[in-house]
Amino acid sequence: MKERILFTSVLIFGIGLGFFGWKLWKSNSAASQEPVLVEEWSTSVLKNTANSEVLLREIPGKLKLVYFGFSHCPDMCPRAILDMSAAVKELGEDGRNLTPVFISVDPERDSPELLAKYVKQFPGERLVALTGEKSKLDVLQNAFGAISKKVSNPQVAGGYTVDHTVFLYVLDDQSRILATFPGGTDGKTLAKDIKKFL
Repeated sequence: MKERILFTSVLIFGIGLGFFGWKLWKSNSAASQEPVLVEEWSTSVLKNTANSEVLLREIPGKLKLVYFGFSHCPDMCPRAILDMSAAVKELGEDGRNLTPVFISVDPERDSPELLAKYVKQFPGERLVALTGEKSKLDVLQNAFGAISKKVSNPQVAGGYTVDHTVFLYVLDDQSRILATFPGGTDGKTLAKDIKKFL
């Protein structure tokens, strides 16, 4: 009975994530003409892989490609990082103006040291990986319209996983979301649409 309740809860949460994410993507896709200001980006401070505090608005690059995920994610997070790296490469010289940013939604496991090891598995040197206190991460996720939830799973390391929205956000140097892409968008497609903003 408990298993059925847990399964139903996870299913409902997953459907909610999908519906919410679909609405967000439809209202703020690459075709959208209305940039969305994320004031929290200008004021938030997180820690990078060197355990140094970083004011998000000072991350270099005319544009940032932001993804909320976690290092123990089995599929969508590695795919997103690879797609972000591919987009930077696809843009060639223009890729210098795009900084991929991976923000952990699992601060309990994702220490700066662990994230440093995690990002070494991926190509490219521009990727910025960040973590921080859960309260700060919650505020930032909310500002982007992103959601995450810890879900018990005794079969994985730590005994839990994290359900989360899987969107990539294009942010400009004024802390505005210019476009949102669903997880699984390949690097060529990302680069083609991002190029419009460079």
